[in-house]
Amino acid sequence: VGLLLGLSPSDNAGTTAFPFLSKSDFSARASALGGAFVGWGKSTDGFVYNPAAAAFMRNRGITAAYGNFWGLFNTAFAGYYQSIDDTNFVAAAVKTVSYGSDFVRTDDDGYENGTFFAGDFDIELTYARRFSKTLAIGGTAKLLYSSADTFSASAVCADVGAMFKFQRDKLRVGIVISNIGTMLDGYAGEKSPLPLTLKAGASYNLPGFPGILGAQIETGTDEDILAKAGIKFDFIKNVNFRVGYILKPKAEEDPSDSETLNGLTAGAGVYYKRISLDYSLQHYGILGMVHRFDVSYWGF
Repeated sequence: VGLLLGLSPSDNAGTTAFPFLSKSDFSARASALGGAFVGWGKSTDGFVYNPAAAAFMRNRGITAAYGNFWGLFNTAFAGYYQSIDDTNFVAAAVKTVSYGSDFVRTDDDGYENGTFFAGDFDIELTYARRFSKTLAIGGTAKLLYSSADTFSASAVCADVGAMFKFQRDKLRVGIVISNIGTMLDGYAGEKSPLPLTLKAGASYNLPGFPGILGAQIETGTDEDILAKAGIKFDFIKNVNFRVGYILKPKAEEDPSDSETLNGLTAGAGVYYKRISLDYSLQHYGILGMVHRFDVSYWGF
């Protein structure tokens, strides 16, 4: 985690609580598109990126995802959504980050005294309401928890979002304010602000072309402006390909000269009836590649 913060170009990196848990892409579909998902909402995990997207989903569905970061730690995600009636919708999600269980514990004299586990945990409950065929508004309440040995930290916060549909759903526009809240307690009693973030994005079904283009910009209390874009290609039946890019400032020092690919994302999905399997990879410059996998089932 310290390595991630050290490579961040933002002057405010490391000054907010739960930055990785509350801002990272857990979904392979979203990651493959550069994370440009606030204005997308056309998949079973769309409500995690914009709570209003739940109001434009059909029936109900479940999704689960796994990610591996450079062989150092793992992420997992599970989500569920369903409609209450024609205008009201609910969803729930759980996210986890496991940094490992082999951290060495030492006593006051510096002698090793076993090992301990470190990880993060997030529970999310979402409600969305469709006000018309073109407008939906939603909100997500989140409980964040982090532990390392006998130490822990926790926070409560919320995301608020809106989504608009135009041109018979060929164009979607979304806006989200995320991580509105506060820490309940912190490691060693120290409390930091949460990474308040504003995001705006859109997705568009390209005319005469088998694909969807998505774009997004965001800014927050702990980062400069980021621009994200991705495109999904549907050339083959039941198979799609995705590619994306995150335009962001690069680290000033990169001895491997790998920053030229930092921010590049790609992936693919296979669909059969109501089941989908998805994979993505993301280039993190000097850190290397991150791999994510999804499985989803919807419409039951």
